[in-house]
Amino acid sequence: MARPSKKTEIVQAAAELFSTKGFKATTVRDIAERAGILSGSLYAHIDTKEDLLLEIVRRAAGEFADAMKPIASADLAPEEKVRQAVHAHLGVIASSRAWSTVYLDEDTAFSDAGRHEVRQLRRSYEHYWMQILEEGQARHVFSLDDPALARLFILSALNGFHRWYNPEGKLMVRDIADHYADMVIKMLRNSAFPSDS
Repeated sequence: MARPSKKTEIVQAAAELFSTKGFKATTVRDIAERAGILSGSLYAHIDTKEDLLLEIVRRAAGEFADAMKPIASADLAPEEKVRQAVHAHLGVIASSRAWSTVYLDEDTAFSDAGRHEVRQLRRSYEHYWMQILEEGQARHVFSLDDPALARLFILSALNGFHRWYNPEGKLMVRDIADHYADMVIKMLRNSAFPSDS
């Protein structure tokens, strides 16, 4: 297996530090020490600390989008899409804990230009959720006065997962995702079309 590039090692080190210490509290020296290089050498690979933050967020956003895109476009019932979307979202957080934590928590650390890019990345991901919710509404499966508000509610609940999830706890990610999906679907389901059970 090829050894990761020094730039890759630096970005990984930054992701781990930003996710535990926070962007502002992490120094360039911290990142260099974690990556095993001199702090002065760091700038041979990056321009600014914010560049590292943006690269981490881009990668995390890509993972969330890659997991969600095929679900949104699949030929599935809206309820099943929601279930798979919940599993996908929590799965990304669990498998890329440091990267996703930075993506979810460090949105106030950017310059104006960086903040604009991050917002665009978030909107792209949120669009997949809106597709599913609006499809469910159009098919009279979900009863939603405001799909955008429903999306905000769902993502707020899912995004808090990284703050409390313990990989060594008694619940597996798939079990938590099933419970979450059951609750979300129950909330979304149109009361005018009750299940037979």
